[in-house]
Amino acid sequence: MRIVSIDSSLGTQLLVCDAAPARTDQTQERALTVLTRAAQEDSRHHAESLGPMLAQALTDPAVAAQPLDAVVAATGPAPFTGLRAGLVTARTVARARDLPVHGVESLDAVARRALDELAQQGGEDEHCVVQVATDARRKEVYAARYRAKGADDVERLGEISVLPSARLAEVMSADGVTVVAGSGVGLYPELGEGRTVLAPVSGDALVQVRVALARLEAGQELPTEPLYLRHADVQVPTTRKRYR
Repeated sequence: MRIVSIDSSLGTQLLVCDAAPARTDQTQERALTVLTRAAQEDSRHHAESLGPMLAQALTDPAVAAQPLDAVVAATGPAPFTGLRAGLVTARTVARARDLPVHGVESLDAVARRALDELAQQGGEDEHCVVQVATDARRKEVYAARYRAKGADDVERLGEISVLPSARLAEVMSADGVTVVAGSGVGLYPELGEGRTVLAPVSGDALVQVRVALARLEAGQELPTEPLYLRHADVQVPTTRKRYR
C-alpha cells in the first residue's frame, strides 16, 4: 500500500511510503519503506511549503511509478493556520486522485514514537504511561497521557487538554509521572525535570501511518476533523466598529 502522509502540527512534514501487508504477529512494529520525504521547521510557512513539497514528492521517480492508495493527515491539536493547511492539502490530494483520507491525532503519533524509543532503551512495558506535551503557544501545551496498544497503536488515558506548562508540571509531580514526550518539553524545561524525556516533536508523519493502519485494521473510523481546542488568534469582528 502506497501512502502520502502529512503533518503540519508545528513545522511541516510530508512523505510517501510503502506499507507492508497486515501481520499476524502483532508484537513487532509494522515495516514501512519511505520513498521520499521533505520537512521544514518554520511554524508559520506551512501553506508556502506544502505545495512545492507535494509536487516534488509526487514527481519523484520512486513514487510516480505506482498509484497512490491513501492519504494520512495529522488532525491536531495544533495552532489553527498550520493544521488547516495540512488538512486542506491532504483532502485536496485525496479528492483529486479519488483516494481515502484518514486522520490521526498528532499527540497519538508522538506517544507512539516515545514508546518506540523507550522500548529501544529497554524501558517499555504494557503498564508504562507517557505524558505528551506539545507546543500550544501562549506559554501553554497540548497534553494527554498514553500507554501502548500493541506494537503500532496507543491508548489515550483521558481527554486531550490545553493548559499552562507550569500547571502541567504541578499535575505530573502530584501524579508521579516519570516519562514525558513532545515539543513542549524543550520549551519548558520544568516539564522534564527528573523525568525520562523522549520524542521532542509535535507530530510524526511516518509514525502516524502505523497508527492509522493499525486502527483501520481494527475497523475504526479515522475522521479528518481538526482538533483546535481553542479559537484562532485572529477573529472576524462580529460588530461594526464606529469611528469619529
